[in-house]
Amino acid sequence: MDTVIVDPQVLRSLHRSELRKKILMYLSEIYPSATYLSEIARVVSSDPSNVRGALVGLGNRYNGESSLVYLGLVEEVSNNGFKYYRLTDYGKKVVDYLKEYYRYYRRFM
Repeated sequence: MDTVIVDPQVLRSLHRSELRKKILMYLSEIYPSATYLSEIARVVSSDPSNVRGALVGLGNRYNGESSLVYLGLVEEVSNNGFKYYRLTDYGKKVVDYLKEYYRYYRRFM
């Protein structure tokens, strides 16, 4: 596995939000394909407004600086007036790192 340097702000953001982790894991499963917001919400069993907040931030409830797009893990792609979301290459590396991290630490839980 390639060595990846993960920004501490990225780890903090992911450890503070189960929803962000679920979104990343789902986007990793369909990588490199993109999908739309309501499909992500359906798969992760969450409200679309919460998913939007995790992806790009949303007022006071979701800090934009902790959002997946702001952190560079997910990119927003516009096509014919529709917005789609796709895991970035860096996001894929972070997901791979997290899978290995959780596999290792489960031994101690």
